[in-house]
Amino acid sequence: MPIDKKSIKAVVFDYGNTLIEFSPTQVMYCDMALSNALHRLFGKHDMETFKAIRARNRLAPYSLHPPEFKENNMVEITTDLVRDLYGVEPSPEQLAELLRVRFDIFVRIVRAPDYVIPLLEKLGRKYRLGVLSNYPDGAAIRQSLAANKLDRYFQAVVVSADLGLVKPHPVPFITILKQLRVGASEAVLIGDNWMGDIQGAHRAGLKAVFTSQWQSVENLPRQPGDTEPDATISHLTQLEEFLL
Repeated sequence: MPIDKKSIKAVVFDYGNTLIEFSPTQVMYCDMALSNALHRLFGKHDMETFKAIRARNRLAPYSLHPPEFKENNMVEITTDLVRDLYGVEPSPEQLAELLRVRFDIFVRIVRAPDYVIPLLEKLGRKYRLGVLSNYPDGAAIRQSLAANKLDRYFQAVVVSADLGLVKPHPVPFITILKQLRVGASEAVLIGDNWMGDIQGAHRAGLKAVFTSQWQSVENLPRQPGDTEPDATISHLTQLEEFLL
């Protein structure tokens, strides 16, 4: 069924691969920066082991059966990374340096395309706008929004790190709806993660638009019984067709 614009009061965006690109290229740069920092602080490490740990971390919230959807703790996974690669405990100073590198590279490489601000300005005249992101560092997401001059357009920003739970768990959706002061049936979520965004939004009662604009690094395939998105787009500007 087409999205009924008259019933929608809020538009909620995922961040990575929705508002901005965070596909394998950006992930590679983040991993390279972290790997170089580890090498500087502790010496050489096995790159295949490093890559395997990073891939495991990304899928950890979904890995149990049934999944608990618990977000990674950035301090814990960074400490565990040093232990697994070197068999030592990082000092507080070394850990702080690794966390700083992870924060800085994310903020530096993430850039919003030119069309995002004009689109948000148009949507903001009609709807309340929010960001609902799965990422283990809430401060990095907020700093990235500010660095891209996007923060001024959102009435609410909720990051999984703040809650300890990732989409599709219902708590992130309940939290963003409360902050936007709208009901679930009055909101639509735009996202690229089939499980987290589309299935999570529908289970929470929101409409959902799936965007295939960029390649996701999380391989979360369709499952039997999954619902279909209310709309599918290949470029974010196509939202104007559904919402304006």
